[in-house]
Amino acid sequence: MDDSFSSFSQITDEEFKFIKDLMYKETGIFLADHKKIMVQSRLNSRARMHKMQNVSEYIRGLQADRKFFQSELTELINRITTNKTDFFRENHHFEFLKETFFPSVEEKALKSGKKQLRIWSSACSTGEEPYTIAITCAEYFMHKPGWDIKIHASDIDTNVVQTAQEGIYKADRLEPVSETLKKRYFLKVKDLSGKNQDTYQVKPEIKSMIEFHKVNLLETPYPIREKMDCIFCRNVIIYFDKPTQKKIFENFEHVLKDRGLLVIGHSETLFGISEAYKFLGHTVYQKKPKI
Repeated sequence: MDDSFSSFSQITDEEFKFIKDLMYKETGIFLADHKKIMVQSRLNSRARMHKMQNVSEYIRGLQADRKFFQSELTELINRITTNKTDFFRENHHFEFLKETFFPSVEEKALKSGKKQLRIWSSACSTGEEPYTIAITCAEYFMHKPGWDIKIHASDIDTNVVQTAQEGIYKADRLEPVSETLKKRYFLKVKDLSGKNQDTYQVKPEIKSMIEFHKVNLLETPYPIREKMDCIFCRNVIIYFDKPTQKKIFENFEHVLKDRGLLVIGHSETLFGISEAYKFLGHTVYQKKPKI
């Protein structure tokens, strides 16, 4: 590779503004000024991949070449969006499902005669969250036959959705998972190189509970036609400004059943954003019924 495009190049304030505006328009994500270094790094990677001289050439390509823009946009979004996640992250949420929410769902089922549960992991990243939800469901409903349980999992990043669908993880990713659950819900497999490394795959009975989608939370209607009993949207809205947050939670209202659960991240709040949800504690909210 030529040194002229292998070295790290910086972006100007004007170029950063172009990327900021583009990301906001396409995804609703607001890139604060302190994200400039991160954006430079990700764009340098894309410029090198296209064998361009520097990031400026890459940005000029986005601005001037419509075909290049259309072919590159998804990959650009994939590179800039953040995908930090773990199994059983913020475990109090899964304890709340088992101790409070699932019993209430069972109680409703006794009255309606309909044993159905629908949950949406709306920013699923590489799959740890929806698989944790599925394992939590499997554990709770293990000896309760007749339940129809489906989990929808989505992300705007097509690469992480593909990783999530494969359900293959290195052993260190499973550190938060107990040995009992690991044996019950994961299979030890060869890694992609064909070697018997410490690599695990989610068992088919758990994978079969989940449907994966690419979803941009700003684009409605969502490709999920069922009403949800619970929506997870954790550690996502911190990347949006308040008007965008408001819009997303309004969109969730249309998808969520009355008294359905909305679970957000530990550093997030609906205070001053939406009055449609009742706060239950520990960043868990419940959609208020229509009067």
